Amino acid sequence: MELTGGRWTVRGRGGDAMTRGTVVEEVADQIAFAIASGRLRAGERLPSIRRLAGEYAINPSTVQLVLGQLRAAGFVETHHGIGAVVRDVEAYGGVETWRYLFRFSRRLPDLAVRILQDILETLRMFYESVTDKIEANPGVHDPAPARRAWRRLEMLARDEKATPADVHQGVLEVLRAGSMAVGGGVFLGVLNSLGPMLAEVPEVLDVVFGAPGLHVWWWDQLISAWEAGDMGPARQAIELLDGWHAEVLGRLRAALDAQVG
Repeated sequence: MELTGGRWTVRGRGGDAMTRGTVVEEVADQIAFAIASGRLRAGERLPSIRRLAGEYAINPSTVQLVLGQLRAAGFVETHHGIGAVVRDVEAYGGVETWRYLFRFSRRLPDLAVRILQDILETLRMFYESVTDKIEANPGVHDPAPARRAWRRLEMLARDEKATPADVHQGVLEVLRAGSMAVGGGVFLGVLNSLGPMLAEVPEVLDVVFGAPGLHVWWWDQLISAWEAGDMGPARQAIELLDGWHAEVLGRLRAALDAQVG
């Protein structure tokens, strides 16, 4: 689906016939991309259901499915008597909106780098918060589950066949175990959304999880400090993240630029 000269045009992959479900995905992705790239701005109205159905040669019910998917992902909102209106995704989008936006990494490198930077900064704040909680109540939170998850990560890192996606899952398990040990809560829900989000972009997996030994070492620093009841080494390890994050973001930018080139 393309917006050209004020007219919407639907095109399937390779011009092949598409099932209804594929049509919904194609059209929803194209509208979402138009919003993400700024071609459709917050507050703009989409064409009416009847007009969309006529121009795309699809049923009004299929258009409703497209709008429903976009509404669920936070890209549009519908108003009685007005129709579908583009939302300000930056101001009002939730985790699912940003996860959807991340799909466009190869076409919107600036956005992809910024999203990854936000994710990494969010994780850093979580590490600091957990460190504060453990330090404030020494001996209350059991590090054993996190250590067990770390051992599995260590074994995974030794496997020559392990992929960045495998390492990603191993790191997530350490994060989950650590989070649950200090109470879980809302962050664990956010983590369960951010994890699959990273997995959708191969370039992100490569630059973040391509060196498993680094993750094994870093998590060992945090868990060892937790076990010893002295979070000083953990704080030093967290400080190292700033330089690593800058390196990761630079490598992601280079990888995405290479895709565009």
